[in-house]
Amino acid sequence: MNAQRTSEDVDDIGSMLDPIHCVSHNLQKTARAVGRVFAEEMRASGLTRNQYPVLGYLEAAGPCPVAYLASRLYMERTTLTRNLTPLQQAGLVERPLDPEDARVRLVAISPLGRSKLREANDAWRRAQTRVIQLFGVAEWRQLEGSLRTLRRLVQ
Repeated sequence: MNAQRTSEDVDDIGSMLDPIHCVSHNLQKTARAVGRVFAEEMRASGLTRNQYPVLGYLEAAGPCPVAYLASRLYMERTTLTRNLTPLQQAGLVERPLDPEDARVRLVAISPLGRSKLREANDAWRRAQTRVIQLFGVAEWRQLEGSLRTLRRLVQ
């Protein structure tokens, strides 16, 4: 997607100022609709659609501070902390002290969390497949690129 704006884009903005075109609301509605597909598929795994990416990121990145994890997941730190509580209570994440700074607690996926993540991978793949088959591979690749560009621009 080309991030440069033209005079035609500026003229078109006026037509987009009706609340029906609200970027935030349209993205939220779409996220909720797609989220229902993922929630349905993930339900049997015991993980929610919000817990899966947290465990997935921790698996890939290793132990990290909550603030860093929140920034990588585009979440508020307090929201992430609330989401980590049930994961910690279930033994899926651990909160060790940072070996370099004992004042800082890290978040790390536990061995049980790794096992649960592996179990949930099939459910996630089913949800991903359902949505992409409905939308189309080419369309998803284009939209994914556009969403990445939008995130970068609004940061």
